[in-house]
Amino acid sequence: MASEEIGLSSRVRGIEPSGIRRIFELMATMKDPINLSIGQAHYDPPKELIDAACDAMRDGFNRYTMTQGLPDLNDVVLDDVEKRLGKRPETCLLTSGVSGGLMLTFLSLLDPGDEILLPDPYFVMYRHLANLCGATVKYYNTYPAKDGDRFAIDTDEIDRLVTDKTKIVFVNSPSNPTGGMLSRAEIQGVCKAAERVGAYVVSDEIYDLFCYSDDYASPVEYTDRCIQLGGFSKSYGVPGWRMGYATGPSNVLDALKTLQQFSFVCAPAPFQHALLKAMPNIDLSPYREQYRQKRDMLVRDLHPSYALSKPEGAFYAFPRLPRDKNGVQIASDVFIEAAIEQKVLIVPGKAFSAHDTHFRLSFAASDEDLAAGITVLNDLADRYSG
Repeated sequence: MASEEIGLSSRVRGIEPSGIRRIFELMATMKDPINLSIGQAHYDPPKELIDAACDAMRDGFNRYTMTQGLPDLNDVVLDDVEKRLGKRPETCLLTSGVSGGLMLTFLSLLDPGDEILLPDPYFVMYRHLANLCGATVKYYNTYPAKDGDRFAIDTDEIDRLVTDKTKIVFVNSPSNPTGGMLSRAEIQGVCKAAERVGAYVVSDEIYDLFCYSDDYASPVEYTDRCIQLGGFSKSYGVPGWRMGYATGPSNVLDALKTLQQFSFVCAPAPFQHALLKAMPNIDLSPYREQYRQKRDMLVRDLHPSYALSKPEGAFYAFPRLPRDKNGVQIASDVFIEAAIEQKVLIVPGKAFSAHDTHFRLSFAASDEDLAAGITVLNDLADRYSG
């Protein structure tokens, strides 16, 4: 039955199922797939964290917390941001994952007719949440200027795109799906353009652990009108816990808190207690170094016809689709289907972009699966490039 016939709202009818979820559904039907599509760390959570969660549930921490979360955990988050970035945001709210923080932020800031600037490529949720709010989406390009260059922002383009209607300039660094990371100069340019028109910078920093550069920059450092969204899902290997946070100016965070009262209520209580107890005793740097090595393996071994831009962060790469000997790009549907036939799961780039020229590959996998996936992709490159 068509969605119009059952009376679904127009806002829901405008949302298409995620191409990523389609891959998840396909994975359930396959035997021993080589899964390079997954958007979560492949390792188990640290034992100390699991033990702390079990203790919290046994000790009775199963009821609501305050909407903004445990005050001590809010302080831990703010202390960590200040230690890493040299500036302490005004306040913090614990959210039901970064996804929850995104929804609260968009609903609190965007009215119909407001403009939001999003990167292209972008994580699939951003566009749909903006559409739910009735906002006008403008895209700024981050694709490499030429094969092998980094994914980057042209700050002059940002400056041209912002208007008096711009409410949010959105950044995601490190990026899902590209693995790109914004330079300090790019961050400064974004903040300057946003401040010129009185817009907020909303910064998705869920992959901040997985930075392979020594100079990580955040808009937190350069503007007081920054809503920073971060979390624990990727770094601690607990995406199912739905634990995130938002930091920023108190007048905006108060609105997020009010909206959370009537939606998510609070972030999961036992997991708040677990993080508060266990975080000081857990060193996550070995995970980052492990993923740096996986990134290096991919960069070293992937066929050059993919014109891979070296991922600077996160655990994604965004290779270009191969071209034949005449320079004609292979159709993405043909390429994805050929990979699936060899049990390799990847996500078509058009799920994240107006362009259909790349695909997303996650190296959050065992070394064995990653090596096997690279072998299949290299064979496909030889087949199509002639």
